[in-house]
Amino acid sequence: MTTLINLRLIQIKRELKEAGLRSFVILGILLYLIYYSFIVYQKSLDAFLLIGFLFLFCLSLQASRKDKFFLYNHIDNPHLEIFSEYFILTLPFTILSLFTSNWFCFPILIAFLYIIPFLKYTLKQKTYLRKISLIIPVQNFELISGFRKSFLFLIPLYILAIGFCWFRILPLFLLWLISVTIASFYSECEPLHILKEGNTSSKKFLKQKLYQNSKCVLFFYFPILFVNTIYNLDFWIVNLLFIPIQLSLLCLAICFKYSLYRPNKNIGGGNIVLSFVSLSSLVPYLLPIPFIMALDYYGKAKKNLNNYFHD
Repeated sequence: MTTLINLRLIQIKRELKEAGLRSFVILGILLYLIYYSFIVYQKSLDAFLLIGFLFLFCLSLQASRKDKFFLYNHIDNPHLEIFSEYFILTLPFTILSLFTSNWFCFPILIAFLYIIPFLKYTLKQKTYLRKISLIIPVQNFELISGFRKSFLFLIPLYILAIGFCWFRILPLFLLWLISVTIASFYSECEPLHILKEGNTSSKKFLKQKLYQNSKCVLFFYFPILFVNTIYNLDFWIVNLLFIPIQLSLLCLAICFKYSLYRPNKNIGGGNIVLSFVSLSSLVPYLLPIPFIMALDYYGKAKKNLNNYFHD
């Protein structure tokens, strides 16, 4: 077993231990996603879309990961290590394709995954949208910082979503990718004085945080959902349901952050809870999961913040 795989197993064990009974929910989501992928492989077009999504997902991880310099300079056979990591990550969602008529999706994805480790460099981050704080309130500093850093990724997705509004599903899928990206903005804990500024209780703070961030994201999504509804009037109910589902994912990311809040702490690292809940928001039968998990972590966040607000 490779060094990276051993490291990921240790991280997963730690996160499952911290999740407690929620680990059974995560396991249930995982098992259902595996079963759902088997259903997807029954149709050729859906099968190709799935392996395309898995490839793009791993490619985005490779492009954004911050440990590439260390891996390529301090680990033996880094190409094999990184390839093995992506292979194991996607294996549960690809192995069942071997038992369908679209079995060839499995070797195709492996071939594409083998190419990913050759992407060794990360584009130098520049600060874009310097005046974005004129649009987004300064209290939503995660959104401001995240949009500045991810501008070159988010804007093309947004333009594609608008450009394909005549196509029912694709704009929503692109917006889901945007939602997952936005959820990743909430991985760094602010200093204590910023947390307490203008707030006297954890309850007040969380309500304002959830309301302000949800309002900004909803304003960002509205043009695409509105245009998509105009093009597909019979699809309006799906667009309407999309809003609370994605806002639930956003609220979960915020509540998860503050359930683990420590001043100046970074809680990043590919949390498995957010990862699986994000994927569950794509599966019809699992749509309530983000909302339920958000409520659960709201209680944990409020309890943890009581240590700092003393309300």
